[in-house]
Amino acid sequence: MIEALPWEEVAGNPDKYIQLLEEKEIELQRDMFKVRQELRLVRQVKKQMQIADEWRSSGIPEQRQSDTDSDDVEPTAAAGGFPAAPRKTRILRLMAQDPTRQWKALEVANALNEADKIKSVRVAADELAKSGSLIKLPNAFYQYAPPQHP
Repeated sequence: MIEALPWEEVAGNPDKYIQLLEEKEIELQRDMFKVRQELRLVRQVKKQMQIADEWRSSGIPEQRQSDTDSDDVEPTAAAGGFPAAPRKTRILRLMAQDPTRQWKALEVANALNEADKIKSVRVAADELAKSGSLIKLPNAFYQYAPPQHP
């Protein structure tokens, strides 16, 4: 494209070619947007086809537990065979041990032996911050918020 520009004319009237090229750029951006949308949709179709093929060969998997149960409760048993306390309770107990400490979600997850569930720990910490049990500080730090007594 750029090699085909009549450079003598460009030099004589660059504003004309700037406008033409800007219009062409906008047109190409629209085309790219459409292509990206179509690509995303085709990838979704392919993924659904793969899921259907897997279900045909292996059967439909069992239904998952509801998200509200899995976010709050650790399914494995704690020491002694008793069920583990809900995640939010364990987060509050941990952070109450040193109320002035500022924690990152990864530090909390590591302390609770849930490094592989960092996202669930972060969601629980955000919910605790919304309820006022924790304080969310800048740069995604969390701090224990002692209960307010009236």
